[in-house]
Amino acid sequence: MSVALFTSFFFCSCHHEESSIEYPYKAEVLGLNSDCGLYEIKVLYGLSEIESIVGTSVVEGIYIAKNLPTELEIEGLIISLDIRAPKNNELGVCTLGGPTYKWLYVIRAIKNER
Repeated sequence: MSVALFTSFFFCSCHHEESSIEYPYKAEVLGLNSDCGLYEIKVLYGLSEIESIVGTSVVEGIYIAKNLPTELEIEGLIISLDIRAPKNNELGVCTLGGPTYKWLYVIRAIKNER
């Protein structure tokens, strides 16, 4: 009986840990940035790590999300995601008609199930 309980606990613990590593950050989708034509996100969890990866944005926690999956392009949606700094050839052109937010590249993202 204790072996089965230990195995169940071990499997659940590993599964939870793997999930948080795969999607270490949380953000809210703010909507389409008319200046750049991509969606903006506001980081809700993991901001200091994201700032160390891509830099500090002009408005704290708000970034242009390159490669955000289209099914997650819903204003107000809370998502879990993993990111990296965009490569030079992944940066787009903005009209500079609004604030110049830092860009980040979404590696993977899912709807947050809260």
